[in-house]
Amino acid sequence: MRILLFGASGWIGPHLSAHLGAEHEIIGVVRSLPEGPVAYTPLVCPDWVDHPETVKAGLADLGAEVDAAVAAIGGWSVGDPVLARGLTAFDAVYASHLRGHFTAAGISADLGVGTHLALNGVASIEALSGSGAISVFGAAQSMLIRVADAETADVRFRELTILAPVSGDDRNDLTGGVETIDIAEVSAAAAAILERGEIASVESGRRESPGGVDSSGGEGSPGGADSSGDEEIVTFLSPGR
Repeated sequence: MRILLFGASGWIGPHLSAHLGAEHEIIGVVRSLPEGPVAYTPLVCPDWVDHPETVKAGLADLGAEVDAAVAAIGGWSVGDPVLARGLTAFDAVYASHLRGHFTAAGISADLGVGTHLALNGVASIEALSGSGAISVFGAAQSMLIRVADAETADVRFRELTILAPVSGDDRNDLTGGVETIDIAEVSAAAAAILERGEIASVESGRRESPGGVDSSGGEGSPGGADSSGDEEIVTFLSPGR
């Protein structure tokens, strides 16, 4: 499988590509060429959020068609209360987070990839004090994925929400023995979703479920958001499996 990775040069992107690259070919969207060796083919698009057409043009130059996309976009920080940070800080998080996810989803829809998988964090479902606008835009990102999936017949939009800090990320405060999730588990969960993401038959805008992914990130019994049998859009990955 050839996977287009948005956020390839962030913290989680290189680790994710290293694990997924063992089984799949990874093309990483980056703003500039990496300084050292990486486990993906760099696709340099400095202003891809504002100019998404450069990603499609870059893929054409590589002669590459992609089967799936992963959006590992957005960062994490702990600081002042969200209202105290002011509108400038709020806008900055919007620009670096939700805006990127929106453009990445649009590119996937335009390319007609089989599955678009967006990574999200626990701040999207819990009002974590100090997380600032990350919680706000994480929750909006989740709804964006649901709406995109409801409106798009030929691309499956899915989300992997990681319910604990990823080990090795020194931005996290692990005081008090906070449980973490290894990046290998994140990669395995992402791979499971992507590998089961081939498009099923589509009738009246609804998909027949080929089976879901359970809360541990592994293969599971068919799941759904309702009794129609549609596959659940969001997979939650928890520590302590």
